[in-house]
Amino acid sequence: MTSKARKHYHLYGPGNSSMKKPSFTRERLSIEKIQEFENFISDKAHVIMSSYKIDSKTGAPVKYLHDTKQTLWEKFHAEFPDGICQTTFMTKLQENEYVYREDLGGLCSTCSRYGYEIFDDIRKLIKSKITDTLIKVRLT
Repeated sequence: MTSKARKHYHLYGPGNSSMKKPSFTRERLSIEKIQEFENFISDKAHVIMSSYKIDSKTGAPVKYLHDTKQTLWEKFHAEFPDGICQTTFMTKLQENEYVYREDLGGLCSTCSRYGYEIFDDIRKLIKSKITDTLIKVRLT
């Protein structure tokens, strides 16, 4: 009994009652909620995948966010009002390979502005419209 009294004295001070610790409840996310987040965040309207930079941990391409995390949360919450909560959303953005407004540099900024498909369309156009093989090789 004396040892318990000493512990109480050292933890809470003389004459004080012990504080109640807050209880935390954790729930596993359902597969639907995880899928909603993945579909939302992989949409080209919200992220741009890097063509040259990869995440060192996962080896996946870095994804650049179009908007701030708060703006993305507001869009996500408007689209999925019964989806994951804001803390989980922000945590998932932080733990994955998402970057906001990092300098893309060079060709990648052009790619991010116009999309990768434009360059493929230009190659097809060159192959179909230009008949001189020397010019065709130099342009592609």
